[in-house]
Amino acid sequence: KIKIEEAGIGEGETIEKEFKQTQERDAFLARELEDLERSAHALKDLITDLEKTIDARFTEGLAKINDALKSFFSKLFGGGHAKLEVEEPRRAPSRGAQSARHTDEFEDDVEIVEEGEIYAGLSIDVSLPRKKIRGLEVLSGGERALTSIALIFSMSQVNPPPFLILDETDAALDEANSKRYADMIQELGRKSQLIVITHNRATMAAAGELYGVTM
Repeated sequence: KIKIEEAGIGEGETIEKEFKQTQERDAFLARELEDLERSAHALKDLITDLEKTIDARFTEGLAKINDALKSFFSKLFGGGHAKLEVEEPRRAPSRGAQSARHTDEFEDDVEIVEEGEIYAGLSIDVSLPRKKIRGLEVLSGGERALTSIALIFSMSQVNPPPFLILDETDAALDEANSKRYADMIQELGRKSQLIVITHNRATMAAAGELYGVTM
């Protein structure tokens, strides 16, 4: 007690009181820390479960999209096949590789990717009937438009929305393909309500109700 008083830090009773308060605070914080650790473990387990569920749902959804895509693509092109595939993860070009391709004309348009970034995505494998060419990059503009339409329709069939708005999706189609497009529109209309913006006569002929707009 004398030493405490000589140190000038207060009386013994005050020190004991502060000690007890500090001890209680320390015990409280220890309990809070344990609770946080339990919560962190629970969250990690939840994340693991969610990742497994997402992977399973993604795989299941992709299979359903591919089944629908096979049907729609065959109807539009009169054969052939198209399939969505998961790309293998790959490392994006390094900063140095990107910089080496810069020119003064396109310098502002080049996106710099951090070195070491992993990239993965979806690619579409396309094979047209009576043609040896494969791959989306070798298709004509009209063929790409048809492939895109088939893909959009396929995705909408996995989980049909209550209504679907299609804005000039048939603009690049010729007369024969427009008739196939109109047949597919009617098929989609069995599961969803459709609002179709078009100038195409074949598409308009397939409409249940027609609204004309002039400018």
